[in-house]
Amino acid sequence: MLDLLVVEFKFNFYVVAGLMVVAALIGYATRSSQLHKLRKRVAELEKEMLANHAEILQIQKEKIDLLKMMEQPSIPVIPLNTSKEEKAADKLPDVAARKKMLGLTEQKIKQQSS
Repeated sequence: MLDLLVVEFKFNFYVVAGLMVVAALIGYATRSSQLHKLRKRVAELEKEMLANHAEILQIQKEKIDLLKMMEQPSIPVIPLNTSKEEKAADKLPDVAARKKMLGLTEQKIKQQSS
């Protein structure tokens, strides 16, 4: 009766070891291909990011050039309003020099007439 319950397993150690090596190589090959695909994708994304950053820098440079162009008018602008100092200088002549000149001439006239 005990013979019916006993099942004999016969296996060869070299076959099991060989199957384990083959399974390890298949796993290594699939993982290597996955890593290669992921690295390739990362490289593509890095190139895309560099291209986008270069485009952004180019757009910023164009914006700065346009702003500089807007600040420097091509047609000269003549101001209509002058400053208060310029107006005051134009209206009032130098009084001190005039008094000196008039004072000297009046004294010479008095001396000559006396």
